[in-house]
Amino acid sequence: MAELTRGQKRSEFILRAKIAFEQGMSQTSFLREARRRGISYRKTDMIADFHTVNKLERKKGALQFVRKDYYPTQKAMAQVTYDLTYEFMYVLKVRSRLEPGVDITERNINISSDIPMTPRMIEEKAWQMIGEQSPDKRKQVEEILPWTAMQRVSE
Repeated sequence: MAELTRGQKRSEFILRAKIAFEQGMSQTSFLREARRRGISYRKTDMIADFHTVNKLERKKGALQFVRKDYYPTQKAMAQVTYDLTYEFMYVLKVRSRLEPGVDITERNINISSDIPMTPRMIEEKAWQMIGEQSPDKRKQVEEILPWTAMQRVSE
């Protein structure tokens, strides 16, 4: 089997860290388990990634409780050390019904920005994006729900 690159190891580490968070695993035991599996890179980066995943998982869904005309506070926004292109990234859940009588499907869309945005601004941007990319699908959208907010911070 070929040796994994650093990026592949980091991706696998982050995916496994989400599972570890759900299981309530401690940082120390998770890092020990990752090293045992051969998913190891610079320890300070591994610790930062583990903390970032924990912050994201704890704050998942918090943006839906922020008033539409308010900016999210630090309590509702996850501070991440990922190398994001823009300072802020927002995840929205889009619920659509493809045709009458069919169950609602749910998908996530990401909106990046260099300025902080309110949930109303984020929703408007999402409607604009949907209108530009597939105007005929606009009428299928049942709901757009702001879900998670992230802010890039330096380590």
